[in-house]
Amino acid sequence: MDAKTLALLDYCRIRDTVAGFCASEEGRDALREREPFTDAAIIDALKDEAREWTVWLKSGAPAALAGWPPVSGIFRGLQTEGASVTPEDAYSLLLFCRSAEAFKAAAGSAGRNLPLPALAALAETLPSLQEPMTLIGAVIDNQGQLRNLPELRAIRAEIKRLGADIESSLKRYVTELRDMLQSPVPALRSGRQTLAVKAPHKNKVRGILHEVSQTAQTVYIEPEEIVRKNNGLAEAEFHLEREIRRIMRRLAENLAGFCPDFQTAWRVLTRLDGSLAAARWGVNERGTFAEDGGEALRLVQARHPLLGGKAVPIDLAFEGRRRILIITGPNAGGKTAALKTAALFALLNQSGFPVPAGSGTTLPVFSGVYADIGDAQSLDESLSTFSARMKNIASILARADGRTLALLDELGSGTDPEEGGALAFAILDALIEKKAFVLATTHHGALKNYAYSHPECANASVEFDPATLSPTYRVVTGVPGESRAIEIARKSDLEPSVIDKAESYLAGGQTDISALIRGLTERYAEADQMTALLRKRESHCAQQERALEEKTALLKEQESALGKTETREARRFLDEARKSLENLVRELREGEITREKTRAVKGFIAALEQAAEDAPVQDAGSPAEQAARQTGALCSGAEALLKPKNTPVTLLRRGDEKGIGPGEQSWVVQAGSLRLTVKEKDLSPVGKKRESRAVPPLVTIDFAESGAGQGGEPAFELRLLGMRQEEAVKALERQLDLAVIKGLRQFSIIHGKGNGVLQQAVRECLAKYPGVGEFHFARSEDGGAGKTWVTIGEGIPSGIQV
Repeated sequence: MDAKTLALLDYCRIRDTVAGFCASEEGRDALREREPFTDAAIIDALKDEAREWTVWLKSGAPAALAGWPPVSGIFRGLQTEGASVTPEDAYSLLLFCRSAEAFKAAAGSAGRNLPLPALAALAETLPSLQEPMTLIGAVIDNQGQLRNLPELRAIRAEIKRLGADIESSLKRYVTELRDMLQSPVPALRSGRQTLAVKAPHKNKVRGILHEVSQTAQTVYIEPEEIVRKNNGLAEAEFHLEREIRRIMRRLAENLAGFCPDFQTAWRVLTRLDGSLAAARWGVNERGTFAEDGGEALRLVQARHPLLGGKAVPIDLAFEGRRRILIITGPNAGGKTAALKTAALFALLNQSGFPVPAGSGTTLPVFSGVYADIGDAQSLDESLSTFSARMKNIASILARADGRTLALLDELGSGTDPEEGGALAFAILDALIEKKAFVLATTHHGALKNYAYSHPECANASVEFDPATLSPTYRVVTGVPGESRAIEIARKSDLEPSVIDKAESYLAGGQTDISALIRGLTERYAEADQMTALLRKRESHCAQQERALEEKTALLKEQESALGKTETREARRFLDEARKSLENLVRELREGEITREKTRAVKGFIAALEQAAEDAPVQDAGSPAEQAARQTGALCSGAEALLKPKNTPVTLLRRGDEKGIGPGEQSWVVQAGSLRLTVKEKDLSPVGKKRESRAVPPLVTIDFAESGAGQGGEPAFELRLLGMRQEEAVKALERQLDLAVIKGLRQFSIIHGKGNGVLQQAVRECLAKYPGVGEFHFARSEDGGAGKTWVTIGEGIPSGIQV
């Protein structure tokens, strides 16, 4: 990057503006020396640091990097043997150390709440400066003043005493010599306290005459007594200065060993100050950090920072394999500004700075940026405008390669149009061979055709509003522009007759080309409006999708909370039922089964079953359903104690007929350890067979190798992708059988779309299977026509044991 190009593209002005956001003078000076880097690793590191500072600033937390006075010169002084430091230098070092320690603490605290890995890594490289802070703080206070150390305290007390004595003596002289003095206030001359004595009385006051006034009416005399006391004061002050120098020299010796730490901390802090300044400038300019484009250059809503609020955002891009963009259009339409904006952004990006553009801006890392812009005429070197430009372009061609960006303004101008056009073709051909990125502007119509005929080139234009006869400064990619010289001349108050004559000289072909360009421009404007509309709709759809996702997440959260509540209630219901039933069973087993106990058990069972039926059930595996099944099992166990069984018993005696119906007999019987009263009609001899009841058939099915689910269990999501039709139908039938037997009410099938054969086979199988209640395709976000949800119907036969 040569200094001429940097100045030509206004890089130095922008860099100095960024430097103005630094917290310290040394950080500002260091940033003003920065030039664009060509090492991608360094660029990425600087951008990461500035990007994290941006996050820090936007979080509302104060940027914890305080400024400090210049200290780099103090480091060099400390390395000199026998050197000393002044209290001011020591105080500057103290502030520097505090800034480093404060940043370390703040980075650690902010890093717990914000993503700041790069800044945290820099904070880790800062050496600890607590010890030098302690050494300096023992000598210098928080206001930068020398502390009242013990070795200074006595001398300062003596100076104070002598000063008070001198003041008292002067007051006495003023009182005694009031009539001989021009002023009752002592005057300081040559650093000594004197009396302003009237000239006629000068011989009446013994002492040293230090000065005579310009009018010779007043002489300034230091009385002999005051001379002696001032001499004592001067001697005491000399002792104080000598002691201070000794203390500061000792402090310098103690700090000399920390010079490497000081220098390391200085390098880190100045770098941090520079990246903080870049972040502050980026926030102020509403900028963004360009992404690494590799070999792609794209500017989105780019604004030249020097134009401020007058800047018109432009979009500019090298599409596909194209590396040459030829911009055409009217004078003062913004062609050169577009060139400078693209090149300036590349330089800012390679300096670790953000760029005033929208998100999606991508920039390569260039090894060089070279420009041929403006009038390079030189009278001293006998160079015409054209000669100077050719010399500059020759230099660009010599240095161009696949990683350079070349800016060629008004290519082919300044000479015969035909020869200039031929030279422009040849220059672009050479740059294409070198695979360089090129941004060129021109008014040559032939170059527009050149851009169309070369796959490495693309046309672009700056937009012109025919209604107002003024440019809009927008860059339109893919469409060449017109120079609009006639319109601009008409707006510039050129005589109408001259305008008419100029129009008559234009060939019909030129008019046809202009009409074609206008048509292309209109088509592009329509396409641009359609693109904006599509982007707006896309943004709206994205917002709706995010709202739907948030709503789904909320419903899932509510469902989960409801499930937990249901589980707790079901468990409580089951525990209470179990305890009550266990108490009833214990009462039955401990004594005889009476009618009251029987009625109590049956009443409890009826209430329990009704409560289980009333409980809401979501699915077969829900906690409420499990509790209902367990409740049913408890009820069945309780009823079993009341129902007569074909069990051998021992008749003990006739029972009490109280509570038995009229004409009914009862017996007290014992079955094992249980003793109860039973109606006689419910008893039968052991040897007599009762009529056998029909027992439902027992069917055993082995699904161990069915493949529908692990261990013969139905799958909640059956995947048929990759299977042949016959294999897929067989797996689906097994899944359906298992779902019916195991009580799985709903599951999904992944069959894909493909050519529709597997999809149709699945639907036919489901339609024929008697146990399927309903099936349908999934929602679009859940798989659409490639996935089917199946619901098993009610009333499926039971009695099958697996």
